[in-house]
Amino acid sequence: MFPNSRRILSCVRISHHLFPRNGSNNSTVKKRVQDVGHKVSKEIKSYALTKYVDYVRNYDKILEVRFPKAMKVYRVFSVGIKDLYQDTKAFVKVKNVIRKAKKNGGGIHSLGLKDMDIFYRMPREMLRVSPVLLISALPFANYIIFPLAYLLPKQLLSSHFWSLQQRRDFALHDHKKCVQHFRPVFRSMQARISSVSAKNLEDKLSKILSKLASGVHPTVEEILDLKILFQGDPFHLNCLYPRHKNQLLKVHGMHTLWSRRRRLSQRAEEILYKDRALKREGVASLSLEELHSACFIRGLNPCNMRVEDMAKYLEQWIAVSVHVEPSAYSLILHCPILLAYNQPTNRVLIQ
Repeated sequence: MFPNSRRILSCVRISHHLFPRNGSNNSTVKKRVQDVGHKVSKEIKSYALTKYVDYVRNYDKILEVRFPKAMKVYRVFSVGIKDLYQDTKAFVKVKNVIRKAKKNGGGIHSLGLKDMDIFYRMPREMLRVSPVLLISALPFANYIIFPLAYLLPKQLLSSHFWSLQQRRDFALHDHKKCVQHFRPVFRSMQARISSVSAKNLEDKLSKILSKLASGVHPTVEEILDLKILFQGDPFHLNCLYPRHKNQLLKVHGMHTLWSRRRRLSQRAEEILYKDRALKREGVASLSLEELHSACFIRGLNPCNMRVEDMAKYLEQWIAVSVHVEPSAYSLILHCPILLAYNQPTNRVLIQ
């Protein structure tokens, strides 16, 4: 059939209606012309409206084609702001729950694992992203600060604005810096062997450190046998030499400028609370991303590890931490060395 055949047939049909063979009068012809014109007008309007709605609905796709970089920045900030807002609301809610729990003798330790993660994580997240949000409120400043933040997401944005790949890359980058300080802490522990007054404890400490030096990790029982050394001299937080304390701070990704002992104590408390929540809920309840995060926090690089091996490591860690009281906070802070010093995924990061 020819390309315009449909139009021709349509015109023929219309002509049969407009000019019938039986010879209608002029008024009938005029009325039929008006009806056909009204029908065509409605169809044109309907078609135009449908096309307009489709255009508006797919406008973001059109912008992505024409301005891909600008749309990528827009999506990063629009999704990130929504996630940040939701987590901020959750943080306020958790704070209220803790306040009420303290009145009844409870506290942070009664929170679930996810609420506890929000409680400890959000202050750091809000502090990091606050300068960007405050500066963007100034006239025309958002045209400068948002592209700059997009180029430096690790320094200027919270994790809400990061992609999944960026979260893994940044976590690995931070962990790689922490692992570089495992050996200095190990050397500091070796230097204090002679400070142990009890001969049997000195022998046990020497045995554990020899195992670590030969590429083997001590058992949970062997670690717990030395708990008393972390409750007093030589490894209690009050007894650590300044260099040992500084290296321990760096193992846990903290600066060494001020309030060193207090911040180490707070970090140990945070880890212990999370350990107890994890024991209640079970390692099996963690998603893959949560499993990776839990390993990074506890000194293990989970990249290229099987889920079973990550879970086994966390179970070993918890087996130690359940026996740790506030007086032995230093023990939990040294567990990355005692349990992860020779892990293959950590060894490949040491330069």
